[in-house]
Amino acid sequence: MYRQARLLGVLLLLQVIAMVGIGVWLFASIDWDAVVNLSNEPNKVRLQTTDKSTLKQFVQAILFTIYFFGPVVLLLLAGLGFVLLRRRGWMLASVAQALIMLACLFFYGASRPWFAYPIIAYSILMILLLNSRSVRAVVHLRRLTPADARPEIARGE
Repeated sequence: MYRQARLLGVLLLLQVIAMVGIGVWLFASIDWDAVVNLSNEPNKVRLQTTDKSTLKQFVQAILFTIYFFGPVVLLLLAGLGFVLLRRRGWMLASVAQALIMLACLFFYGASRPWFAYPIIAYSILMILLLNSRSVRAVVHLRRLTPADARPEIARGE
């Protein structure tokens, strides 16, 4: 019964790894020498085409970090909650998936990256898994203890 929750936690952690990987790839693809040259010559009237593309890559990497840092932290906490604590983290995961889709919409409008579609598709898949019957049964499972049970349940009436 808890297998679905742990599997969901692993899938959330894989999403965290993928999002961090995309961020690292965005920052690694920047020509840092050109960024340093741009910062050393701020009064340069005419930007070269390589400078414009480097500046665009830099802005895209910064925007990715701004838009996705919060949701990725929520995903990490939710994934650890599902893996380690079995049923904690459902609300965090739901909110994080919604924020990721919202961030993808904002980020897509700014720079139109190719990876927005797979991120949105994976978020939709995760929302469907979060709201599946088996995961919801595990999340909302409450054991009745004698203190919580009504007297007729405790006596077997």
